[in-house]
Formats: sequence, structure tokens, C-alpha cells
Amino acid sequence: MTKTNFTTLKPQEAIQVCIEEKVPLFCAGLGNPGFMVPDAHAVGMKVLGITGNTKNARRMAESGIDLLVAQGHEGGGHTGRIGTMALLPQAIDAAHPVPVLAAGGIGDGRGLAASLAMGCVGVWVGTRFLATVEGGALEVNKQRILQSTDEDTRVSRAYSGKTLRASYNKFHDLWDGSGLEPLPFPTQVLISSTLLASFIAGKKDEYVGGLAGQISGLIKEIKPAHQVLEEMVEEAVEILTRRLPETVTAK
Repeated sequence: MTKTNFTTLKPQEAIQVCIEEKVPLFCAGLGNPGFMVPDAHAVGMKVLGITGNTKNARRMAESGIDLLVAQGHEGGGHTGRIGTMALLPQAIDAAHPVPVLAAGGIGDGRGLAASLAMGCVGVWVGTRFLATVEGGALEVNKQRILQSTDEDTRVSRAYSGKTLRASYNKFHDLWDGSGLEPLPFPTQVLISSTLLASFIAGKKDEYVGGLAGQISGLIKEIKPAHQVLEEMVEEAVEILTRRLPETVTAK
């Protein structure tokens, strides 16, 4: 595979590089990737789309994607208005027969077991893996996740111009107090990224907070990613094979 600097490419150019390199799976976090499905399938590439509502779940499924992530309002990063528990069954019905992964507020085996019980084929986990040894988040952001309760994240347009959930920090207050309106996506990203770089350089950690979901309140320890995965699967297996059969009786 040739080395490509994706930061210098326009979105359409980056997609074309992925198709030329026959990347196994293309994941689209914003918008409907249906326009690229024929070209992707022609080279054996699978296409995944992420949605926060039923309308787009149906639209993406009809466009031919291979896999759908239904992300609830609880999730970190760009997020919609519908909670995970309400979204999942509706998205599954709307997207059928496209398989659905659950996202938003999932950080242990209980969330995995619940998602499988809903009819999802698996889960898409973000915040729990950010707070791992291998997680790519800044150390200050990992620590902020560990220190968080379930109420210590905020949804704001200050970071990207779109609604985005991140760990609460003083940048939220700074922007809200400025009276400024966020610029349209992705222009606002240029502003927030420049400010973030300045805060980091100036060691103003109180103004730094990365993307994180409401499940942050459940996370109390930085662990290796493989340990998080193993514990999540083991707990889900125990719930589905032992705890539920022992405690739930259907008559």
C-alpha cells in the first residue's frame, strides 16, 4: 500500500484512495455513504454508515450499505437527539435486513448483552476504548474520563459546528460566554482546533476535554484494550447464559 497524507486530500479524493487501495471496510461517520457503494462493492469493500435517527437508518439501508451503526444521544462525538434504548429497535426495523451495531452508552458486558437482546449483531464502543493504554486520546482527556460522573459531558456546537458531545471543561463556558455563533461545519473545526492547540501548549488543562460519552461515569481505570474486550465479552456471556436463565422465568 502506498503512503498517502489524507489531511491534504478533499473528501472525494480520500474516498477514491480507499477504493483504489481496496480498504476492507469504509466507515462514514457523517452523511450517507450510499453514493460510493457501487464502486466500493466492485473492489470487495464493505461500507458502514452511522446514524442517530430512524429516518437516516432507512435511507442508508436503502442506499445499499452493508452495516449500520445506530448511535444514541449518549454517545461521544457527533450525536443526535434520540436515546440509545429508544433508537435501537426502531433503527433495526427501519434498516432491515441490514445488520445493526449499537452505539452510545455502551461500556461493559451489560451494554453488550442488552444490545444483543435488542437484536443488534454487535456493538460499536468508543469512550471505553479511548480510556485504555492504547487509546489515542491525550492523557488529560483520559484522566478527565476517569474523573467524570454520568453528568460530566456536554453537547455543544463549539467544537465542529455540529452537535458534539465531549468531556465538560472550561472551553464550553468560554465559548458560551462569548456570545459567538459557531461557524458551519467544518470551518468551526479550524477555530476549535487552533484554540485547543494553544490550551495544550499553554498547559491550560482546565480548557481541554476530548470527545467522550455519558458512559464516562462507569470508567474508573485505564486498562489494556484486550482486557477491556475480554471482560466485556465474558460478562455478556455470563449474563446471557447464567444470570438471565437463573433470575428470569417466563410463564
